[in-house]
Amino acid sequence: MRRTLLGVLAAGILAAVAAPRLAAADKPELLPLSKVKKGLKGYAMVTFSGSTPERVEFEVVGIMKKFRPGLDIIMIKSDDPKLEIPGIWHGMSGSPIYFDGKMACAVSYGWSFTKTTLGGCTPIEAMVKEGLETPVRGDDDVVPASGKSKRKAKKAKKAKTASYGILPTQVATVDDWAALTASGTLDDAMASVGKPREDWLLSVPRPPAPDVATPSDDGLTMSAVPLAAAGFTAGAYAKLEQLFDGFGLDPMNAGGTGGPDPDGPTTFVMGGPIGVQLLRGDMSFAGFGTVTYVDGKDVLAFGHPMFQTGETYLPVTTAEVIGVVPSAASAFVQSVALNEAGSLVLDRLTMIRADTSLRHPMIPVDIYLNSKIGKTEEKAEFHVEVWNNKFWTAALANAAVGNAVDVYMPDRADATAKIDSKLKVKGYDELHFVDYLYANDGAASVAGGARGLRAIIPILFNPWSPAEIEKLEITIDLSFTTDYGDIVEVRMPAGELVPGETAQLEVVLESFDHKKMVDTVPVEIPRSLAGQIVTLEVVSGDGARLDVAPPTNLKTLVAAIRKLLPGDVYAVTIYAADEGEAVDGIAVRDLPASAHDKLHPQTSTQRAESYRPLFRTTSPATRVINGSAVVTVRIADIER
Repeated sequence: MRRTLLGVLAAGILAAVAAPRLAAADKPELLPLSKVKKGLKGYAMVTFSGSTPERVEFEVVGIMKKFRPGLDIIMIKSDDPKLEIPGIWHGMSGSPIYFDGKMACAVSYGWSFTKTTLGGCTPIEAMVKEGLETPVRGDDDVVPASGKSKRKAKKAKKAKTASYGILPTQVATVDDWAALTASGTLDDAMASVGKPREDWLLSVPRPPAPDVATPSDDGLTMSAVPLAAAGFTAGAYAKLEQLFDGFGLDPMNAGGTGGPDPDGPTTFVMGGPIGVQLLRGDMSFAGFGTVTYVDGKDVLAFGHPMFQTGETYLPVTTAEVIGVVPSAASAFVQSVALNEAGSLVLDRLTMIRADTSLRHPMIPVDIYLNSKIGKTEEKAEFHVEVWNNKFWTAALANAAVGNAVDVYMPDRADATAKIDSKLKVKGYDELHFVDYLYANDGAASVAGGARGLRAIIPILFNPWSPAEIEKLEITIDLSFTTDYGDIVEVRMPAGELVPGETAQLEVVLESFDHKKMVDTVPVEIPRSLAGQIVTLEVVSGDGARLDVAPPTNLKTLVAAIRKLLPGDVYAVTIYAADEGEAVDGIAVRDLPASAHDKLHPQTSTQRAESYRPLFRTTSPATRVINGSAVVTVRIADIER
């Protein structure tokens, strides 16, 4: 009789766990690691399809001591027929295992090419201790699920709970900024992610990969997190693979973009799927795993890290498992994200933790594409939202823009593109950039040159104060032409350059078919340079050095970025031999030697630094300009 009652109760518990709209999960009793012994038999809750977990039998093989510093893991195996073909798959991470009716651990590690269902299981004790006892600083970007003002919510809860404050990890350190630029200039910061017209996707700064993510031929390694990419071409997907290489993540070009589903689950259940969204909209990019433990608003999952970046914020969603795909190397799950149900909060060695009471906003990226072939005009637009994170925002936005161009215009032909990009930084007027680019292997190659994308890096990595990107808009006008010229020579006017006058330079260009073209380009000669020997440079606007002092705070950084020249102009720059000074981010020219000495006291906290002044003239270009030319010239002593 006792067995019958227990059987009825067990069936009722399983039915409750399987319900996709479960309002709340009963907190299970936990089994201490000290009680786990070899030969102990139990079961895991695993989702093979949909959002409903199923029971799968498991047995303890032993305990692997000191698998990671301070972490023992439970070795487990299964002879359950359900796992005979797939084994432990990518995306199964986090599936809770119960022994004696108590939750003991989460499936998290395995081997590639194994012939048996054998793996590692992270003790639930370690997950709960690290996940629920680690204090969080909080992030002003996250808002309560109710959508009400975060600031008001903090006041209401202040007496009972720690408030969420500015998230320091979203602000770069001085070391981060130093990695971008040795001199402190914006030129160096932007050059650190590639040349002005280079697709710099793989040059973007990234956090170190988790040390648990590196597989070996025969070593136990973290069960990879499947990253489902939807709406990406093969070329764009290949770049995403490279971007996340080494992180223990498994990009796969499969599935649909998913999205809110009124008939889908809205809460998490133990053993059910969970999605972590990096990009969503007309394209999507999301990681998937399994929920281990639910305690009120707190959800623990994976049993291992995703990026292992500590306090980290990302939207999390309920999900639907389409199916498990067997593989000779390692099976993987195909899933789609459904309803947003919280925000990632922690990403640490033993788990990820989500808070279902919070929502973390993403950054909207609007992409507009226009082209004209003969008299036919075509237009397309794509709308996505990308992860709001200093390491990944620019890379994901770049991937989305490149993919949009590749989808719309996949032709591998000579292409010219005019790119207008608008970047909105909270608290500042909109930044606007114009780039004029050419590529001989298709329009997708030029998309990464948009400075609206490139400027995100120094803004988010600034070492002075938090910066929030509110919106990015990219408009690309494409034409399949070879309308470009390489600078091969600059011809000077006869005689010396006359101070106070405008000289007309002849810039010799070479076209696609090696024909020579000559553009007349003006340059103003300052009176203050009379009698000097100067360096004169001719280059396109987007290749010109900035005429600003090194920034000293976010305000001066944004002001410097605003002075970036458009790509559809010539920039003729005269570099003087004399030095100026940059004092507190303000450029001061033509200082006497005595002033230089006074501005450079022998202290380690100098407010001034040397600054080489320049004089620049810009004029419209009628084609894409490649390359540059530099000449040394003398300016006449006396005005004529």
